[in-house]
Amino acid sequence: MTWEYNQKTGELRHNGEFIAKGYSGKGIAKDKPSMQHVRDTGPIPKGYWRISGYDSNQGPWSIQLTPMAGTNVFGRTGFKIHGDRRDTIGRSSQGCIIINGAEIRRNIYNSGDTVLVVR
Repeated sequence: MTWEYNQKTGELRHNGEFIAKGYSGKGIAKDKPSMQHVRDTGPIPKGYWRISGYDSNQGPWSIQLTPMAGTNVFGRTGFKIHGDRRDTIGRSSQGCIIINGAEIRRNIYNSGDTVLVVR
């Protein structure tokens, strides 16, 4: 099955079930689909993304996202799902999806479902 993230509401769902609320983008572009094309500010672009790995560069269980064929990334790169930084709570996204709670992110990665649909 798939994971779904809503650009406007920040809701993350798995197989239709609500899992968590997060955000993507910062400042005036936070959770604003009309600004998905703005580098380092707008939310993650709509489309299909592969859950392709994890690291600890942005904190524990930072999930790497790779755009799938047909997803327009507007020249942007480096998208992940990670948590807020302590010094920038609510402002930690340059387009990444922010989901707080390493356990939630670990469960995303370990679910075996490798497709994230951003709507």
